Amino acid sequence: KGNVMALPKVKKILPPKKKAAKKDKKNLVQSIGQYFKEVRSEFKKVIWPSRKETISASLVVFVAILFFVAYIGILDVVFAAMVKKILPLIGG
Repeated sequence: KGNVMALPKVKKILPPKKKAAKKDKKNLVQSIGQYFKEVRSEFKKVIWPSRKETISASLVVFVAILFFVAYIGILDVVFAAMVKKILPLIGG
């Protein structure tokens, strides 16, 4: 009567069981506590910069900011002067 393939069995998917509300609150509090314990543990692993390194890095950032402020300011003055000269020529 020929080859007959057997169909695979289908598993029924059941909805997850609901937990008690009281247990959820306890797990939430425990989860938050565990989170802060892990954060504290990670902070202990951080190699914090010394005061001298922090001041040095801050000084580099400050000088870079001053450079870019001056650069953009100069460009602004130059372009403003160019626009003032061009506007009368085009009827502005």
